[in-house]
Amino acid sequence: MKNLFLLASGLMLIFLSGCENNDLLLSEKKLNSKIQKTWKIVSPSPSIDARENWSFANGSITINGTDKNGASYAETGTYNVDAKMTKAYVYIDQFHFSQVLPSGFESEVLNRRWTIVELDNGIMYLSGVDNNGVIRSMEFVEK
Repeated sequence: MKNLFLLASGLMLIFLSGCENNDLLLSEKKLNSKIQKTWKIVSPSPSIDARENWSFANGSITINGTDKNGASYAETGTYNVDAKMTKAYVYIDQFHFSQVLPSGFESEVLNRRWTIVELDNGIMYLSGVDNNGVIRSMEFVEK
């Protein structure tokens, strides 16, 4: 029985050390500290120059940007991080704006649970499913 336990422990250690992205093993506190920065969103379409910066701090998100006419805008919402054993999530909520942001997002699309796909080396990649079953994603680079 002891040998079986040692074998299982060894296999688990090899599996976990072989994972390239160990964000799944981070606590909510560590994930939250990694996300609390200002990020520039990378537009999903190369033809759109989304000049948006997203600032995550203490449970609040502020989106600042400039639209195609040069007008500045700022939208605010909230977020919280939830770390499970196999996945980590960011819950975004409280965005209430009527227009579509230059990055292509509406408030109803933003207000949901987003899976943290990557959060490392100055890159944050979030993915979620909207109300119509469409997979949405957001990619950011650290500013």
